[in-house]
Amino acid sequence: MNRIQTSFIVAGFAVMSLFSGNTAGAQTNLPDGATPMIVAPHQLPVGYMERTICYDITANIPYEVSSDQAWATVRKGTDGTIYVHLTQNYNSSDRTAVISLTNSEMGVTQTINIVQQRDNSATTIPTDPHITPQSATANTENSTAEGIAKTIDGNTSTFWHSKWSGTKFEVSENNPAVITYKFRVAAADSIDYINYIPRQDSQNGAFGKVEMYMRLIGETDTKLYGTYDWGQTQTAKTITFEKSVKPAEITFKIYSGYGGWACCAEMEFVQKTPVHSDFGIFEDELYTKLKDGVTLGDIESMTNPFAKSLAMNIFNGQYDMNYRVAKFPCKLSVQTLAARWKTPGKYYDQTEGVTGISFGPGTHAVIVKGLPEGKNATLKLVSWYNGIVGGNFDGGNPQEKSYPLSNGMNIIKFDPEKDFTYLNKGNGGKYLRDYDALGYISYEDSENPAAYNDIEIHFVNGEVNGYLSLDKTNDEMHEITANAKNYCMDVFGRKAHQVWTSQGLHDYCRAIDGSIGYRQYMNIIDSLVQWEHDLLGFTKYNMQPDNRTFAYVNFTYYMFQGGRGVSFHQDQESRVLNCEKMANRDDDAIWGLSHEWGHQHQMHPYFCWKGMAEVTNNMNAYYNIMRMGYRTSDKINQWVPARKHFIQDNLSGVDLTSNQRRAAWLRRSNMSWNTDYNALLAEMEDSIITTQADNVLRGVGITEVGVGETLCPYIMLYVYFTRDKGMTDFGPDMYEALRRTEKEGGSDLEKQSGIDKYELVAMAQNNNTNNAIDQLNEKFAASVWTKYITKEHCGTWDNNMPYILNYIRKVSRLTGYNLFPYFEKWGFLRNTALYIGDYGDGWQIFTKAAYDEFKADMDALVTSGELKEMPEGMVEEISNAANYFQAKPSFPN
Repeated sequence: MNRIQTSFIVAGFAVMSLFSGNTAGAQTNLPDGATPMIVAPHQLPVGYMERTICYDITANIPYEVSSDQAWATVRKGTDGTIYVHLTQNYNSSDRTAVISLTNSEMGVTQTINIVQQRDNSATTIPTDPHITPQSATANTENSTAEGIAKTIDGNTSTFWHSKWSGTKFEVSENNPAVITYKFRVAAADSIDYINYIPRQDSQNGAFGKVEMYMRLIGETDTKLYGTYDWGQTQTAKTITFEKSVKPAEITFKIYSGYGGWACCAEMEFVQKTPVHSDFGIFEDELYTKLKDGVTLGDIESMTNPFAKSLAMNIFNGQYDMNYRVAKFPCKLSVQTLAARWKTPGKYYDQTEGVTGISFGPGTHAVIVKGLPEGKNATLKLVSWYNGIVGGNFDGGNPQEKSYPLSNGMNIIKFDPEKDFTYLNKGNGGKYLRDYDALGYISYEDSENPAAYNDIEIHFVNGEVNGYLSLDKTNDEMHEITANAKNYCMDVFGRKAHQVWTSQGLHDYCRAIDGSIGYRQYMNIIDSLVQWEHDLLGFTKYNMQPDNRTFAYVNFTYYMFQGGRGVSFHQDQESRVLNCEKMANRDDDAIWGLSHEWGHQHQMHPYFCWKGMAEVTNNMNAYYNIMRMGYRTSDKINQWVPARKHFIQDNLSGVDLTSNQRRAAWLRRSNMSWNTDYNALLAEMEDSIITTQADNVLRGVGITEVGVGETLCPYIMLYVYFTRDKGMTDFGPDMYEALRRTEKEGGSDLEKQSGIDKYELVAMAQNNNTNNAIDQLNEKFAASVWTKYITKEHCGTWDNNMPYILNYIRKVSRLTGYNLFPYFEKWGFLRNTALYIGDYGDGWQIFTKAAYDEFKADMDALVTSGELKEMPEGMVEEISNAANYFQAKPSFPN
């Protein structure tokens, strides 16, 4: 029999004076003839540890006992005493059990509410002390409010930032940010590891390439200790010393940081605490098994409450390790993935290591095994809901805090009221349990994640929330959502990770036939992502990621693609979680999801120049509504006005005074450095759009109409060559050819002739990528582009045209036709200067000299036999291609 903590409690606290002669454990009866009565305490708070509570119940009638919670079992003794056994509460919140004492025949019931306090045992684990430097200095800081002292103030909500206001301190190989920490020599504190905690609310300034220098106490020389590339990510990083060091001074030189800045929330210098001897009772490093031969007496002799309670529960077979013990594979960093896809700043899921554990305020124990030397892992705690719901970007946003992990015991002190900002106005800004965070593991590599083993993690406390995944049945998942501990829940498919409200998933996730539909829902979402991969060429060119994309619920705006992924407002869950609506009645939801994921796949700038941010991503949206079998959509209704304005040259409905041309003229002084550009900008004063019949060079431009019309020529070109001409790989090949723009020697997909002039022009304009300006000057010295793009004037958004011309060259080669007439008809090649607002402003300047040169270069491809001329009527034939309607797919459930 297990020996556990036992409490004796006499019932009826308020009336105990009436029965002062009673002894705990003895049956007490009321006088005969009295009103039938059961007297019991109504509510009793108890601690988190396992225990048995004994109640002496006063009653004059027989009764039966029951409990509404499995963790609180109750039995009735022969003398009227009842015994309530409580298992240890490992959760991060209090929990309540209702004990009922009932005489059904007489209709008498009394209840005892037992409130068991949240787990607090982790506070008894010895923690690693932080060593605070005597001083900190930096060669750059933006202000005192963002000064270097903020890196050692113990508050991850504050941070040091290199200078960004006024004259920016551009962090680079030649201009590193330097931060130095000096330690108290007299104290001679030893340090075992250092944690770098990046800024928590933004990626700005996250360290990339770093050198660490150290001078030990008693030494005069400062020596290079290590060189690191931390990938400019928001995850915490750890430097672990082989043996303890006693530094007098530690210096970091930061040679790169996200956005050209350097930023640090905390630099933690930590001393390792020896493991408590009680943990020697466990057989494994994760503390999930006891050594052979361990007895109850061994456990009872333990002195550390955390180790003792964990050992006792394992000994009793009462410790459920489902979700609490899990493996996490190493993933490719999303920054590397974006670089390979040429989608800078467009990141897949940054919270993919789903744990299914909900974290409330308090101290939590996280045990790690198998983290390779030199690798970093981080626990991210994300509070998806913070109490305020808005509709116009005036609601709450997810809040995140990260904790570096190392092998062995990690103590996580989560204080969301300090670290996060909660906005619930109706609650006076106080913390609610709805704000609890879900946990995620970040464990990644920037080159070859397959080279690293999985890590194993044991989450000892915290509440099991669970998550939905395809290895579960619909009934199992319905039960998980019904018993959710967190306001939100993870949905983990093959291609997408999602977070929705637990209640929304429970109420709205139905299959096409009306049954519970979690599996079908995941299959629909996974298909949308897979289809985008197919179109983008990821499937054909073996670039499909092991990473997942992301969608999540928000409480602030209808729909958007933010830094995390696709997001729909909570009030849209009844749409986007319902399979029947998604499959049959809501093309807009399919378009919306695909449109927002399309943003993650946009190649900046090679297929997303200014004016295209809300256009080229809709290639994916169109593709997916066709794959879903939709035959109507308000989006495809835009083809009619687009054809009227560009193919029929009918400008009714078009504002004949171009705001973009006028904006360019107003800013003409910005281009005073180039005579040709300045002259063209001066011509934009009247800003008049003409018909193509009057002057094709001043006709309506493709960015001078709505984005729905702007999409039309891209879709028509894709449909015509893919379906009508049988070039089934046109789409994948187009995207891959654009991705290969920066390949050494140029793309070898659409041509075998080496690097193309317009690949060099595009790279040169894109901040002189691959030193393209020198190559352009060397190979094409006579080109007008050698004077339009210089090392002093090569900003990515200084001119769209290099990217447009590169695109036209590539699709022309892929189709075998000189598509110059098609793109001229559709307004891509106007001799105009535009200033375009599109998530930031940028220029599009196409001089007559550049026009003539490009036309001659395209004609030369025809002369050489590489391309064919477009026959009469082909422009109209492409432009009037019918929509690519397809049969409805089926999705298993």
